[in-house]
Amino acid sequence: SCAHRSMKVLPTLALLAVSAVTLRAAPLRVFIRGGEKSHGPEAHEHERFLNDWKKLLNERGMKADGAKDWPNAMQLSKTDVLVMYAQDGANATDEQKENLAKFTKRGGGIVVIHTAVVGQDTAWWKSVIGGAWVHGKTKWREGPMKLHFSETGNPGGPHPITKGALDFDMDDEIYYNMDMSPDVRVLADSDTGDGDPKIQAQMWTYEKDNYRAFVCIPGHLYGTFERPNVRAILLRGICWAAKRDKLDEFCKPEEIKGLSEPGK
Repeated sequence: SCAHRSMKVLPTLALLAVSAVTLRAAPLRVFIRGGEKSHGPEAHEHERFLNDWKKLLNERGMKADGAKDWPNAMQLSKTDVLVMYAQDGANATDEQKENLAKFTKRGGGIVVIHTAVVGQDTAWWKSVIGGAWVHGKTKWREGPMKLHFSETGNPGGPHPITKGALDFDMDDEIYYNMDMSPDVRVLADSDTGDGDPKIQAQMWTYEKDNYRAFVCIPGHLYGTFERPNVRAILLRGICWAAKRDKLDEFCKPEEIKGLSEPGK
């Protein structure tokens, strides 16, 4: 009968509604690959970042874990985005490279900060995140720098990660003369003050196969991570790498406001 059929349909619809809610409510799972501290006070605070940001991301509603080394295959299987901040963070064994390849093949995202662009196998790491440090060629400059958001005049609008961000001055460190893929999308750059070309990428995205990578070179000094605008960009970058629709989902209002008022 029609009534009997509708009774069968109702539980099915209820199940679909429950599964839709479950999918929507699935937490964003992040693994932070940290490392040992490698510089003086307030610089390269890899372990501090690991501990502080694991707490911060969990408080914001993500499901964050981490360690001072690469996650193993089991840990990666439970991760949506791998956040990396470690001295020579790209140094990896063959097994770790294989684990990462499986992770990106299924669409796992990567966010790389500062020292994690450095590793022994430049060609491999460039192929994964779009650009990498080259030993003997790449240079750095510590001190005052101006971060310029490259897409301010982009007719299609800026990238969602840096939407609304204004240029700002900061005390940190730039890397330049890296080995860069032509396929990266440069979101921010800085003047090296050292020869030609002077302007070089300091933030970029890289999309390949089924995954996304976001790279942020600023992060030498720990105070950088306490800037509201930098926090907003990193939180957006994690969401973008996870292919989330709402990039501001985990940001606080003062962090979003900090993008357009970076000096405050």
